[in-house]
Amino acid sequence: MCYTCRQMKTSLIVNVYNRAAWLEVCLGALLHQRVRPDEVIVADDGSSSEEVAAVKAFLETYPIPHQYAAQQDKGFRAAAARNMGIRLATGEYLFFIDCDIVLMPDALAQHLERAHPGRFLQGQATGLSEATTEPILAGEPLDAAGVEALWGQADISHLGGNLRQFEKNRILRALHLTKRHKPQLISNHFSIHRADMERVNGFDEVYEGWGLEDDDLGMRLYQSGMHVRPVFKEARAVHLYHTTHKPEAAEWVSNNRDYFHRKNVATFCEKGLR
Repeated sequence: MCYTCRQMKTSLIVNVYNRAAWLEVCLGALLHQRVRPDEVIVADDGSSSEEVAAVKAFLETYPIPHQYAAQQDKGFRAAAARNMGIRLATGEYLFFIDCDIVLMPDALAQHLERAHPGRFLQGQATGLSEATTEPILAGEPLDAAGVEALWGQADISHLGGNLRQFEKNRILRALHLTKRHKPQLISNHFSIHRADMERVNGFDEVYEGWGLEDDDLGMRLYQSGMHVRPVFKEARAVHLYHTTHKPEAAEWVSNNRDYFHRKNVATFCEKGLR
């Protein structure tokens, strides 16, 4: 790892909504990172009082410096929740994951080895089955070997194909032949310098309800001159199974899709971090 990266203060921002058990596994795995984040920010998108109580009880003895913040439940507002986390964070470098992501012990170190101003790093998570996930949620906290063992239980069959498509889109972007948001940013596992995030004013909080806030951020980062590098295989991660919060398409696509496809998109969004 480069000297500069070793000296950077890092913040990990994790979104949660009514999944305290998943969050406990996610945060527990961070204790086994070869390079821990300097702080963890839990950004709650309006969980129920019972779920909030469970999260706070877990955090009472959590050894990594942390902060917890919640916003009112007004439906799916992931963009606003992540911005809330960024505002609280004090790190120069930001990791983003969702509460259902379990990072393998070398994942954050792999991000930091490749961190560079003007570049964001896109990770991916391979899926665990329901049968594999259930005992993890109900069992004792995983040790480092237990976390690493999850990789062997995950379905990684799609990883190579997804990486090839991502690299194809990187080439097409260099040739100005791809869609304006490709390669796609997926916010459940990525990292970026804080200064680069602030340059575009973070996530656009106009996006409410499911969908396209990630694509919008990627599009504006590219407009700002940013590049992307995939860390699909280096920064390994698995996704804990759960039923989806995603609504039927007709319930979410209209407003967000119309806004996303507007012709002139400002790089610095109006309703963001500031």
